[in-house]
Amino acid sequence: MSVSIPRQRIASVTLRPMLYSGEQEGAFGGESLPIPRMGDRWAADIETAQLRLDAPGRDLVAALTQALTDDGSISIDQPNRPANMIAADGLVDGSGSGGTSLTVRGLPAGMAIARGIYFSIVHAGRRYVHMTTAASVVSSAGKVALPIWPMLRFLTVDGEIVELAQPRIEGKLTGFSGAKWIRNRIDPLGLVISERA
Repeated sequence: MSVSIPRQRIASVTLRPMLYSGEQEGAFGGESLPIPRMGDRWAADIETAQLRLDAPGRDLVAALTQALTDDGSISIDQPNRPANMIAADGLVDGSGSGGTSLTVRGLPAGMAIARGIYFSIVHAGRRYVHMTTAASVVSSAGKVALPIWPMLRFLTVDGEIVELAQPRIEGKLTGFSGAKWIRNRIDPLGLVISERA
C-alpha cells in the first residue's frame, strides 16, 4: 500500500497528463495520424507552503520520506464539483472491458456526472486516475457508461471500487530529497507523484 500524503500544508497540486501516445506524420506532406496508446497516465506536481517545525510539518516530511520507497498517494481536489457527487462512489460493472469507456454501477439514479470529473479506479490494490470526457446521467438502475481519458491500462474486474467522491492519485514519488530546516521552519518543498504503468 502507498503512503497517504496529508493535505494540511500543501499549497498546490497540479494534475498533468503524461503522454505515451504519438503522431505518425504523413509521407510527402500527407495527413498526420494520431496513435493512441495504453500507456497514457497522470502525474501530480505538488508544492508545499512554508512548513513550521510542528507536528503537521514533521508528519508531512515523514510521509514524504516513507513514500520514496513505498509510493505515495494524495487526494485530487476538484473545486466547484456538482454537489450530488460529493458522497457517491461506485463499482466497476463487468469484467474484461478495456478502451475508453467504463461501466459503473451502484450510483444514485439520475445523478449527473459532468465532463472533466476526475475519479480513480482501485485495481489490484493500486489506484488509476481517469477523467470523464463527456457528461453522463446515471440510469434508474444505478448504472452509467462513462466515456474516459486515458484509455484503461488493464482489463476491468467486476466489483472494483470507482472513487468518484474522493479520488486519489497514487504512484512513484520524485523530487523530494529531504527537508531544509531553518530556525523554526522548513523551506517549501516541490515534488511529483507519477502513476506507474
